[in-house]
Amino acid sequence: MALGAQWYILFNVIAGAMSIPTELREMAANMQLHGWHLWRNLIIPGIFPAWVTGGITEAGGAWNASIVAEIVSWGDRTLTATGLGAFIQKATSVGDWPRIVLGVSMMSLFVVGLNRIFWRRLYRLAETKFRLG
Repeated sequence: MALGAQWYILFNVIAGAMSIPTELREMAANMQLHGWHLWRNLIIPGIFPAWVTGGITEAGGAWNASIVAEIVSWGDRTLTATGLGAFIQKATSVGDWPRIVLGVSMMSLFVVGLNRIFWRRLYRLAETKFRLG
C-alpha cells in the first residue's frame, strides 16, 4: 500500500517542481541562493501545494485499498480483518440495508471529517504561506 501510494506524491511533487518558473530559478542562481535558503525561499513554496494535492490523493487511494483488503478470498480460504470494510462487506453479503447505510455513513463522516480537520488546513497553508508569486 505504501509503495503504491507514494507515486501520487512523487508525480505531484515532480509536477510542482517543473511548474517553478525558469525566471525564478535563474533569479535564485543570480542571487546565489544555496542550501537551506534555496529550499526555504524557492523549492518548498514551489512544491508544497503539489505535495498537499498528492498527499490528499495518496491518502484516499491508500485508505480505499485498505478498506477493500479487509476481506480477501482465494479458492476456499477467506481471510478477514476487523474494520469498516469487513463490516460493510458482511452487511452487503446478507443484504442488511440498515448496517450498509450505517457503514457507508460512518465512512463518509470519517472522510469528510479528516478532510476538514487535516487536509483543508494544509491546503489553506499551501495557498497562503507556501506559494510563488
